Amino acid sequence: MSNSTNLTSIRSPRVVFIDVLRAFAILMMLQGHFVDTMLAPEYRDPNNAIYSVWFFMRGLTAPIFFFSTGLVFIYLLMKDGRPLAQNIRVQKGLRRGVFLIALGYLLKFNFPSLLIGRVYPSFFVVDVLHCIGIAILLLVGSYAVHQKLRVPMWGLLASLGLLVFFINPAAERADWSALPTLLANYFTMARGSVFTPVPWVGYTMFGGVLGYMLHKKPTLAFTHWMPLVLAAVGLALTLYSHAMLTALIDITTGGTYKLLLFGNYLFWRLGHVFIVVSIFMWVLHFFRYVPVLITKIGSETLTIYSVHYIILYGTWLGIGLSQLLYRSLNPWQSFTGAVLFVSFLFFLFIK
Repeated sequence: MSNSTNLTSIRSPRVVFIDVLRAFAILMMLQGHFVDTMLAPEYRDPNNAIYSVWFFMRGLTAPIFFFSTGLVFIYLLMKDGRPLAQNIRVQKGLRRGVFLIALGYLLKFNFPSLLIGRVYPSFFVVDVLHCIGIAILLLVGSYAVHQKLRVPMWGLLASLGLLVFFINPAAERADWSALPTLLANYFTMARGSVFTPVPWVGYTMFGGVLGYMLHKKPTLAFTHWMPLVLAAVGLALTLYSHAMLTALIDITTGGTYKLLLFGNYLFWRLGHVFIVVSIFMWVLHFFRYVPVLITKIGSETLTIYSVHYIILYGTWLGIGLSQLLYRSLNPWQSFTGAVLFVSFLFFLFIK
């Protein structure tokens, strides 16, 4: 097969960078879900170096996934450039947001339950797709505010990201019992939700800031300076976010900041995201070509995610890999299974 079909030239480095980042996020998510579902409890030893590294990387997957969503959407939204009513990305974003929320529920539906007229509580659980759908709707709303009030887009998105992070401690401790389960699951994980919009959409807002920068400063975005700045910000958040929040507590008397200090994983993980993004951005300087497979994977994340969810968790028919092998494999079996699982999903759609 010729190089033209196997490789893609980086004629638009911003687009290729986005696809590579999304491909990395979906790869980490697929292997993370598989190993976490299949690895037997006796091998989950935090003192084991290999398991600790895997566990750390698994915790990085969701922040990167949400961050890349905001980056992609805002980059494409700003690239369109037309006013609010004429911007095709606004219309697509509204449809996409609603579609993702609906798809999130559809993937959790159990069809055999129809035979007994029952809907299982897991149907109402909020997960990644629900949160991404809401995040996209918020991004569209932010763009509308930017257009109408002329508020700087980057400042608006950064402020929303900070706001979401700062209100998270209060949201976690609030009493949502008065709300019906369908709504309460968007605010609390006490009823089974895996993700909730607060705080996870915060990463999407920060990703939108970088998407805005990639559009507005195309010449700066892929110099060696941009990765260096992102890496510096990432290191600062990783090493000093605790000290920054401590200083904020000293300046103010807000109890919320003290609560945030004791759960400082949000800013800590945001620092890791910036470091990973800076590495990818810098490495792509040295590649004139990127395999089409990688960019194709980056453009098929939703399809891959949906199919992996059905195969792994078996929600539609109640029969999936998790029902057959749940937490029963040793490390080598889990590793081999993850490689086969990821390879199958990638080559199922990449032709």
